[in-house]
Amino acid sequence: MARRREFDEQTLLDAATDVFWSRGYAATALSDIASASGVGTSSIYAAYGSKWGLFLAAFERYCADRVAIVRAAVANGDGTRRDVAERMLAAIVDDCAGQPDRRGCLMLNSIGELAADHPDVTRISSETVDAMEAAVRERLPQDPSADSLAAHIVALSQGLIQLSRLGVSERRLRSTARAATEAIPA
Repeated sequence: MARRREFDEQTLLDAATDVFWSRGYAATALSDIASASGVGTSSIYAAYGSKWGLFLAAFERYCADRVAIVRAAVANGDGTRRDVAERMLAAIVDDCAGQPDRRGCLMLNSIGELAADHPDVTRISSETVDAMEAAVRERLPQDPSADSLAAHIVALSQGLIQLSRLGVSERRLRSTARAATEAIPA
C-alpha cells in the first residue's frame, strides 16, 4: 500500500519551479528546493525519484501554465490579426514585467541549458510552442497565412522575453511589442 504524501504537491512544485527558474537546473541542489518548500529531501526522492524527476514535473506544469496564459490572452477581442498579436504580446510583457529579477522564461532558459543532452526538454518545449501556436492560430482569420503568422507571433513573444532578461525597461518592451504589431496587417 502506497504511503499518502505528507506535503502539498502544488506547493512543492511551485517552490521547485521558482528555484529551477532562478538558478537553472545544474546550479540547483535538491536541498535548495527542500529548504524553499519545507519538504524533506527524502520525501522529494520518494515522490519523484530524483532531482530530474522533480524538474520534469515542474517543467511540464510550467509549460502547461504558459499555454494557458496564451489561451487566456487571445480568447477575447475582435479576432483580427493585429488584435490577436496585440493581446498576446501585451500578456507577455505583463508577465515579464511582473517577474522578480527578470529571469525570462523557464522553458527558454532550460532549452539553452539542457536540450542538447535531454530530449525530454526538447520534446516538452516543442509541444508547448506547438500548443501556443495553435491557440493563436485558432483566433486568427482562417486563411493561408494563419499558420505562419501564428508562428511569427509566438516567435515575437519569445524575443520579448529574451529582451526582458537583458533588463530592457517595461516601456521599451511595450513599444517594441507595439511596433511589431503595427507591422502586422489588420
